[in-house]
Amino acid sequence: MALLLLSALAASLSRGAWVGAACGVVGMALALGPRARRWALAALGLGALALALGGAGLLPEVLANRLASTTRYLAIFDASTVAITPQNFAVVERMAQMQAGWNMFLAHPLTGVGPGNYTPAYPAFAVGSWYASRGHAHNYYIHMLAETGVIGALAYLALLAGILRQAPATLRAENRMLWRSAAIGCCGIIAAVAGHDLFENLHVLSMGIQFAAVWGLLIVLEKPATR
Repeated sequence: MALLLLSALAASLSRGAWVGAACGVVGMALALGPRARRWALAALGLGALALALGGAGLLPEVLANRLASTTRYLAIFDASTVAITPQNFAVVERMAQMQAGWNMFLAHPLTGVGPGNYTPAYPAFAVGSWYASRGHAHNYYIHMLAETGVIGALAYLALLAGILRQAPATLRAENRMLWRSAAIGCCGIIAAVAGHDLFENLHVLSMGIQFAAVWGLLIVLEKPATR
């Protein structure tokens, strides 16, 4: 099953998903302990090697182009100054949405433009010729700043901090293999979603419900008597 899921991940050619998966591996490695961390570092090393091979043209062209563009995907640039090509369209479009969200935050730093108002406010903050809103900023943290300002963004970060505090408490309390494995999986999911949200708004896909279930599971696993 794991190999099937990894194959689907590779076939998706989603750079954000690849980054999220890498974050998930790191999250589980931190939960597993020192020995697993070495394996995680080895896995990340293999990822770096894949990037190098792609840059050197030693991988299939489709995969090599996708890997080579990952560094551009992580870079910050002004979307209004870039010439659009079929190869860079997705990256530039995402950056344009992020820039618009950031401009909304700068205009309304305390409260943002209001929850759910990203699209109605978008025309006033559109970058270059990117006049169409995609409904979110393609970066959940910027999206929170855009719609809820510093107040909402800090509240969300406080929620994440609470979950990060909960994870080690659950791991310390749960010694049985099955439930501890579930807790480690929860850590990986949380890290993967938090990492992928740098390039997407996974909550528009109802991921918030599943994410909340993972958080709740961590709390239940800490207190066996409640199960």
